[in-house]
Amino acid sequence: MTRIKNQWRPRIINIMSDGSQVEDLTGYTIPKDSGYYNAIRRINKEV
Repeated sequence: MTRIKNQWRPRIINIMSDGSQVEDLTGYTIPKDSGYYNAIRRINKEV
């Protein structure tokens, strides 16, 4: 039996300092030295 392998796509949920959850960070400023910034940059580079 042959299985079709689906590409793994991570789901990113951002938890803000007040505890709220945000899926889209449009309009928020992320510092360039942030680990999150580097991770998103690597993900976008791969796509």
